[in-house]
Amino acid sequence: MNVPYGFGSLDRTAFHLINAAWTHPVLDRVMPAITDANQNKWVVFGAAPAAIAFWLYKGRRRALKVLIIAALACGACDLLAFRVIKPAVHRLRPNYAGIGAIVRASEGGKFGFPSNHATNASAAASVLTVAYPAFGIVFWSVAGLIAYSRVYCGVHYPFDVLAGLALGLLAWPWAALMLGSGDGVKKKKR
Repeated sequence: MNVPYGFGSLDRTAFHLINAAWTHPVLDRVMPAITDANQNKWVVFGAAPAAIAFWLYKGRRRALKVLIIAALACGACDLLAFRVIKPAVHRLRPNYAGIGAIVRASEGGKFGFPSNHATNASAAASVLTVAYPAFGIVFWSVAGLIAYSRVYCGVHYPFDVLAGLALGLLAWPWAALMLGSGDGVKKKKR
């Protein structure tokens, strides 16, 4: 991917600040756990299914509808990022570009634009925010943390995760169309 010199330089500078300068030994353990949570057996087979089961139990039919819409949105955005954009752009991840990246997590392939982690987190946050607007700050904070962890762990440039977050926003209008507006909470009858 050819980016203008000034922007590419800014992207690399921001990458080095996040990946090498703004680090801490505690974050060196926490950020890989965040970025690779989808590979942790306790999360995949324990915490995530338990949280989803509780959510479905409490939210019933609406929660199931939101879950299906979120899964479809994440799948569509992920497919677009991985099968269409990454092969077309061919932007090397920092560790393949020879810029001295400190890799703290699994990278997932040679090409990194856009970040699928950021795309999926943004798509999920978009759908969940449409469904439960009162908790939007929580959903977007988690999405932002996931995106930041990818740069911290040395597997993406900042522009990769920003593009992924922007791509995931495609789920917002679709979720609004499918779910309508609402706060996800039943209104009390007067």
